[in-house]
Amino acid sequence: MEFSVMTYNIRLGLESDLETVAGILGEADVVAVQEVGNDWFEGEPGNQAQLLSRMSGLNHHRFAAALTVRSGTNPPETRPAPTADDKPGFGIALLSRFPLGPWTRHRLPKRQDTQRCILSGTVVTPKGPVSVLVTQLSRNPIDRGVQIPALLRHAQTQASPLMVLGDLAAEAMDEDLRQLATFLRNAGGDDPHPSWPASNPDKAFDHIYVSKEIEVMSPSMPLPFMGSDHLPVMARLGL
Repeated sequence: MEFSVMTYNIRLGLESDLETVAGILGEADVVAVQEVGNDWFEGEPGNQAQLLSRMSGLNHHRFAAALTVRSGTNPPETRPAPTADDKPGFGIALLSRFPLGPWTRHRLPKRQDTQRCILSGTVVTPKGPVSVLVTQLSRNPIDRGVQIPALLRHAQTQASPLMVLGDLAAEAMDEDLRQLATFLRNAGGDDPHPSWPASNPDKAFDHIYVSKEIEVMSPSMPLPFMGSDHLPVMARLGL
């Protein structure tokens, strides 16, 4: 069985609109989305993950908030979201053409930057369940340096086959991210094509990592879609 997987940091749809973004998301079967809002103070109002799910035809979705807003602050001050469902919420999402099974949210370590999290879920394909971790790591090297080992430890507890998807804010050969290569392989190879910034990409920050049970039918490649400051990255995989 073959299926397509995408990861896309949509930046709240601020540089496009959700309907246009949904059009590109609908080209894949499973999509990890970063920088998604749920009644957030920027971007289109409402539950963006739910809206994108409906407009893209990816009828199953999960959303996990990493940040919420401190009550009574104007302008809004962000703080770590106590729960995945906090509103207003800012975080990550998983969209799928296949049914989704149980899921959880895990906070990542925080030192200097804002709170980040992992959305841990299960995609129920016709060939069986696939574990999926969606995340967005910090650009701050101190935070990212403690987040990647935490991501790896969590990945090692998941059932196989496994995919790790997201804006990892580092390139595959960076010292921090090479830790993932001890356990997973990058669907874009050792030197994936750059996906950031969208206007003139020179950094491969958006990644699709897979376990050995998953075959890479077509390597991950950025798509020429200027709907954010990142390009969407998509791969075709096999079970």
